[in-house]
Amino acid sequence: MAWWGPGRAAVGRGRSAGLLSRHRMSLVSWGHSVYRCANTTRAALTSLSLVRSIHTRREPVSLHDDTQVSVLDFPPQPRPTRPLSALMRKAKTLVFTGPKGEIVVPLHHFVNMAWGEDAQSKKRTLTFSIEDENMKVQRGVWGLTRALCANAIKGVQEGHEVTLRLVGVGFRASVEADPLPRKHPLEIEMERGRGHWYARDQKQTEIDRAKRLVESSGPNQRLNLRLGYSHPVLLPIPYGVKAETPSPTVIKLTGANKELLGQFAQTIRQYRKPEPYKGKGIFIGDEQIKLKTPKKK
Repeated sequence: MAWWGPGRAAVGRGRSAGLLSRHRMSLVSWGHSVYRCANTTRAALTSLSLVRSIHTRREPVSLHDDTQVSVLDFPPQPRPTRPLSALMRKAKTLVFTGPKGEIVVPLHHFVNMAWGEDAQSKKRTLTFSIEDENMKVQRGVWGLTRALCANAIKGVQEGHEVTLRLVGVGFRASVEADPLPRKHPLEIEMERGRGHWYARDQKQTEIDRAKRLVESSGPNQRLNLRLGYSHPVLLPIPYGVKAETPSPTVIKLTGANKELLGQFAQTIRQYRKPEPYKGKGIFIGDEQIKLKTPKKK
């Protein structure tokens, strides 16, 4: 019988099947090992991040001598036309007041705040804790509250700063007076309809806070941006934010509210995002992008 006969073919098929089965088993075992390695790495990273986050949450926040802290028995309500969630309705309001302005932070009912004193600097400190550390929601709000309070204390004492760079031929920015009338967002919200208020003094407190912010902001101003369009981009500067242009291609934003600064900086960036081929656009801080090589024709 020739070597290419039916018997030889059957033997060849058997050997091929055996090789395939062994190869398949090796792939399965390799996949299981990779899966176990990935799970081990994920567990290690999770535990490390959890330890770091818990360590950060427990760190006390230092207060300056001229920073005042008060607690209100009702939650903040910046958008009266939108009802608060059931969780926020039980919260209180922390009011931080300093040389740079006033910032409010919600304090949830399961977050406890304790006063202390630093042994070395003799400064007042705030330490936060929660009722049940096994609950994911409470752990998240715990770290968020601590971070918001730290940003608020720094904002009312020193202020926050965001710098934007305009990169492109003909890109220019300037600050000018805004001739158009403007209203505070709270006033606009109240004109739309009946608001959702959850305490007797909550409405008047929010109105007084908005009036103080408008008075401290000074005259209305706007940004005049030349970004390569056929028309200039005119952006009104929100209350609580001060804008300067040290040079025609640099915008410097300062204010006590870090969240408001970041939102306004992103609004400016949206009008000319950095593009990866020529590197033109509006960059926030030390932002860098990786340039792409254009396709050759």
